[in-house]
Amino acid sequence: MQLKRTTKSVLAALAVAAVPAFGQNQPPAAKPEPMLLPQLVVLPRNSKEIAIDGSLSDWMELPAVRLDDRRQLSGTAQNAWRGPNDLSAQAFLLWDETALYIGCAVKDEWHRALDAKTLQLTEIPAADSVVLTFDPDRDTRATGVDPGRREDREFWLADENSREVVQWDRMRGTARSLDAATARVVVLHDKEHGITTYEARIPWTEILPIGRQVKPGLVVDVQIVVNDFDESTDGMAQTRAGLTFGCNNIVDPGLLGSLMLVADVAALQGAVPSFPPKPGVAVAALPGDEYWQALTANLLASPPVAFTGKGAPSECGGVKRVAVLEEIDSHCARMPRVDFLELHQRIHRRMVREVAGIAARGLPLFWQQRMKAVSKAAEDPVPEGSVRVFRLPMGGWLVRSALRNFAVDATGADAAEFLLGGIEFCVLTQPIEMVRRNDQLLLRMYFAEPPRPVFTHIAFHLPMVPMESMTLIEPGKAYGSGTGAKIHTIGHKLANGAVTWSCSYRVDVPKGPSLLFVGPDMLPTEIDSGGIDLAIVSPRNPALIEIVRKVGPDMVIVDDTFLCQSNHEVERLSLESMHLVQRALLPIPSVLLAPGESWTVTKKKQ
Repeated sequence: MQLKRTTKSVLAALAVAAVPAFGQNQPPAAKPEPMLLPQLVVLPRNSKEIAIDGSLSDWMELPAVRLDDRRQLSGTAQNAWRGPNDLSAQAFLLWDETALYIGCAVKDEWHRALDAKTLQLTEIPAADSVVLTFDPDRDTRATGVDPGRREDREFWLADENSREVVQWDRMRGTARSLDAATARVVVLHDKEHGITTYEARIPWTEILPIGRQVKPGLVVDVQIVVNDFDESTDGMAQTRAGLTFGCNNIVDPGLLGSLMLVADVAALQGAVPSFPPKPGVAVAALPGDEYWQALTANLLASPPVAFTGKGAPSECGGVKRVAVLEEIDSHCARMPRVDFLELHQRIHRRMVREVAGIAARGLPLFWQQRMKAVSKAAEDPVPEGSVRVFRLPMGGWLVRSALRNFAVDATGADAAEFLLGGIEFCVLTQPIEMVRRNDQLLLRMYFAEPPRPVFTHIAFHLPMVPMESMTLIEPGKAYGSGTGAKIHTIGHKLANGAVTWSCSYRVDVPKGPSLLFVGPDMLPTEIDSGGIDLAIVSPRNPALIEIVRKVGPDMVIVDDTFLCQSNHEVERLSLESMHLVQRALLPIPSVLLAPGESWTVTKKKQ
């Protein structure tokens, strides 16, 4: 690949890096072998002045850090990546005693800068960007609550007006802008040639722990990821290129490359210096397969029990059940918010290798195991006149009737593969919340023959589906399905005519029970009294108790249980808070379902 530049140094670096890009001039071959783990050698700046202005013309000739191999890409399906002109990159590194210098030339046909009004340091900004992660102790082995991440530093570089370097702490869910006097990033886009140049200076005091000496021979683990946003209405990156993404068949989030500072070119002596091995890890990063299997066995040994007011809700189901529920809830509480959001983004944009790497250990592994269990259990027949409601592991519901299935707010990795076969329609109560849907499942439903209905009252970005062609339901109206189920939309419009961000639903299953899904915005005046067999309710609805007492269901399932925090402004609902909700619902019985559990409901006898 030849990236046309305006800077001599970049052209020279391209000439030095002779590895063919994306199979150029190569005959078709068998599946390529994984790439070697990158080891980067960083030369000193010495007396060369580097102005952080977005131009690399003042940089010396350097070997390039290449991100232009197809194996390094994530998110290429559904025409998300159209070749090296759509996304490929080469980076360059220099150092001095005070800072690390980064230059990165990205080939990208359409550049998305950050909207000046939308920078939110606590969330994931929607803009083309370069993300740099440094692990000074070289002991990071996973995402999530891996103790090796405690001293890691991550920096976000993007085209935004303030030209500030943003330091993320994804593990703790915080972010800040670095002092502009010592840190700076400038991004320039050459529209004619489709090249975006990132140039940044990051102080070592922001990268290394206090007391760590900057000198030749210093080795730090590193990850470099380039995010490509190709749709103006999409808040998620469609394609990503990562330094270590090609090192395995899955993208292991705990697999980082290494960089070494050297004194000068002569120190290389024509060969890469010997890198010290990564240190051993005293504490396991995250629980593995055996732990989650044992936890699941304990859960299966203590099935869900309805709370009817006898004793305390925390005692419902016995001591063993509450112990396993507390264990699951503690894992959900500790899951870093940004990691949780990023997992959903990777699922939505079909970045299957990244999802597989994340789901190889920790809580995502548990979710994956429980999703497989739901898929298998959903094959069991349901008696006529009844439905079986499954709590999907990452959130949402699968409802199995004697005829067909339907889903509500279905989420989770591989949901389309595990659940699509029997799903007749899908209901979205909060469609613009990315943690309450699965875009790949919805796409399969939209393009099925014949198409399967997706009930949403708000349009949102769905790849390959124009927002203007998305069919929207109208609150207050009823809709039918092929098997005779009736879907009643429940909601209201605001004073300005806009719809509320959530919508509630009543679903009448033919010859079966009536189910009410109560969202956060539902009002008591929007539903008639009686006639409900099962209510699945959001504790975030301020009128919840009044609604439940008005409709008088035989049973209530409490929603929003065992979820991770997804919004820094909204407090996560703990198991303890759910027990308080159960007390408030009395005398109507209620039940809490753990990930993958189910509850069978039968129609009232008339």
